[in-house]
Formats: sequence, C-alpha cells, structure tokens
Amino acid sequence: MRALYPLPTLSMPPASRQLGMAADFDEPFIAADEAEIIALPPPPAAHPVRAMSPRELAALAHELYLDGSLDLDDYLLLGFPSELHPAFDRTIGALTGRKAQPDRQRDLIREWENRLADLHESSAPVPALIDRARRTLGLLRWLETPALGKPS
Repeated sequence: MRALYPLPTLSMPPASRQLGMAADFDEPFIAADEAEIIALPPPPAAHPVRAMSPRELAALAHELYLDGSLDLDDYLLLGFPSELHPAFDRTIGALTGRKAQPDRQRDLIREWENRLADLHESSAPVPALIDRARRTLGLLRWLETPALGKPS
C-alpha cells in the first residue's frame, strides 16, 4: 500500500485555516493542483530481516537482548543461528547437502516460512519444533514491522 503526500512547500498555510484542513471542508487538504501529488514508497522496515545474514541476525539479537527488547528465551531463539555452529557442515549440512554461509544475506522470513512448512509436511511432525519455528517466525516478522507488536 502506498501513501500519497503533497509536494513540500516553503510557505505556511493561511492563518485562518486549520493546519492540514481545507477552508470549507472537513477533509484533509492535499494540494490545490492534483498534478502536485506524488506517491511515496512505504516507510523502511525497522530491521531488514529480508536481506540479513545469520551473523547479522545474531548481532542484532544480542543488541536487542542487551537493551531489554528481547527476553532470554527469545534471544536464545534468534541469537544463535545454526549456521554459526562450527559443526554445521558435518551435521545439518551433511543432511541437507548445503554448506554453511553465515555471511550471505537472504530473506530470513521466507527461510523460516519454508522450515515451518517442511516441519508440517514431515512424516512425524514434532510439536515442540513446530512451536519453536512459529515463535522464531513471529519474532522475525516483529523485527521487520515493529508496529505488529511483539508476539506473546
């Protein structure tokens, strides 16, 4: 969704009008000439988790834990991505066929959505792993858009 805003002007509106209101209308004043209206992109995300590496996520989680935004349980979920483990290539990497790339930026939300889908589709889904993946995904979405509110 994109918002429309008037082009900035250097002059103040007339003193007889309320700021942001047209003279005889109860609707917000946008611009006298609609050709002056421009479309602005949505505001940037608070934290770019759709273009972040696991190592950057670990650093961000540590900062948020230190400032009190994350409690210990949430910090343990976000602050220790599996690709940072020294044995990743011999364990998870051997099972999945991929090497650890802790510094490669990627869409972490999509990655966790795929993990959650894989957990649901497995032959013997483990509820604790599904709950952990849901919680992690909720925290990543919260980091991207803090207005959503931190998941409880």
